[in-house]
Amino acid sequence: MDEHRFWPAPGEGNEPPALADPGVDDDEDYAFTWPGKAAARAEARAPARGVLRALPAHSQGFDDAPHAVIEGDNLAVLRRLRGAYGGRVKMIYIDPPYNTGGEFLYPDNFRDAARGHPDGRYHARWLSMMYPRLALARELLREDGVLFVSIDDHEVHVLRLVLDELFGSRNFVAMFPWQSRTSRQNDTDLCVQHEYVLAYARRRRTRHRRLKPGNQTQWHREPGFAAYPERIRGARYRNPDNDPRGPWKADPFDAPNLRPRLTYAIRNPNTGEDFWPPPGRCWRTGPERFEALRADGRIVFGRGGRARPQLKVFLEEKRAFGEVAATWLDGVTFGTATSGTRELQALFDGEVPFAYPKPTTLLRFLLRLATGPDDLVLDFFAGSGATGQAVLAQNREDGGRRRCLLVQLPEPTGDPRWPTIADLTRERLRRAAAALGSDEGFRAWRHTRTRPARPDPWHWLPELGLPLDTRLHAVPLGATTAHALEHEGQHWFLVASETLEDADQEVLLAREMDVLVLSRRALITAPSFQRRLDGLPETRRPRLKTVPAL
Repeated sequence: MDEHRFWPAPGEGNEPPALADPGVDDDEDYAFTWPGKAAARAEARAPARGVLRALPAHSQGFDDAPHAVIEGDNLAVLRRLRGAYGGRVKMIYIDPPYNTGGEFLYPDNFRDAARGHPDGRYHARWLSMMYPRLALARELLREDGVLFVSIDDHEVHVLRLVLDELFGSRNFVAMFPWQSRTSRQNDTDLCVQHEYVLAYARRRRTRHRRLKPGNQTQWHREPGFAAYPERIRGARYRNPDNDPRGPWKADPFDAPNLRPRLTYAIRNPNTGEDFWPPPGRCWRTGPERFEALRADGRIVFGRGGRARPQLKVFLEEKRAFGEVAATWLDGVTFGTATSGTRELQALFDGEVPFAYPKPTTLLRFLLRLATGPDDLVLDFFAGSGATGQAVLAQNREDGGRRRCLLVQLPEPTGDPRWPTIADLTRERLRRAAAALGSDEGFRAWRHTRTRPARPDPWHWLPELGLPLDTRLHAVPLGATTAHALEHEGQHWFLVASETLEDADQEVLLAREMDVLVLSRRALITAPSFQRRLDGLPETRRPRLKTVPAL
């Protein structure tokens, strides 16, 4: 691609690069098919169309907002976001429509899905809706990124097959059963109390998954996804012997596998009884290291001193490394569907403007599992905005600067106060920020098929591959106003005007900049500007990018 051009309007050529085949970096030869899959794959590869228009009036603190709420069909939005966010998202969480046999609101074209066996048709339309979105989601993830998908029993089996194909089964992380209800429903022969959260990594780490004292430097540099450890629960630690090193807990001294060097008798000094590792296991260390641990007061033999050897693990020494998270997500700890509804009621004066929102306690657990303080989170089935509220709450708790992108179809609600679900998403973020005492705002955007009628540099951001939270600073240039920004250490100038007077040209070229962005129409109407630009010394000549006329 010529460096003086960028992605043009549809039909002008030079479209963004085609979507890579999902799973191309995976050696597995595996595929799962259904009626309409060919059309779904074509949808995944279709070029971006339309633009994202900024909506400052619908935003909260637009100029400095770190988050974005995008109104539009998520498939079209995901295509448009590829340039700015491809390979940059650390965590994606989605709660898509569960397939209960109803209609889907997403305007895709899957003609082949209407044919075939009734059971095949039942799954086919849902799979065809999900496939291109999941394929694009994979493209947006970082190499150490992870996708979480909430799902129930209707489609969990076929969803795993599709994700195995798109991500590769080696990148499966976990299937978390979530206790979505604790009450007992008696209207049928079995009460289903659970759903699932499927987790797939862009690239699952194969080694150094567990953060330990001996690998902490390497753990943070190792490529691929590994879950962050859970925070230590201090209530499990006690100090019954007043050890000056503080609270501790007793862990088993045995370890997996059979290793002759680590298999020996340990004598209980209080009883004289010899203990060997359990069948199929060995001790954690060799005999010399064991004796050093015992001399350091780190070995105990049960509460009464008559049991097998155990290792004292001190809270302060473990705090920095946490503990391994469990996959069973009980409703008391991680919230239920009812607690998600109550959270929404608390924000909306007792009303329930959205059905079955996920509890933020569940989403915050996923955030802690997958993200650091500066990471980017995406939810392209945003619904009421629970993921956005969870990001605000987690940032508030740990001082993080996580940013989130929320995408929601403007589905009518029938309520004039928030006419669409996208309106509701934005309103929840406003109310959640106020309730949390957070000053983190959001920029509102709308995906449209037509370009804005007036010059506006904001909608150029995704077309230029720039994040939606990029800050623009107005810079007067005589009759023209430019906007300066910094991106990846470079200074950019965006000039939205469709004309460039001679005086403006002189002022503009006198600025220090690395990249200059102009409307193509401005370049056409000012042919002398290109000659002036080419006449600058190479060390002062900015790279020129042109974007479609407004």
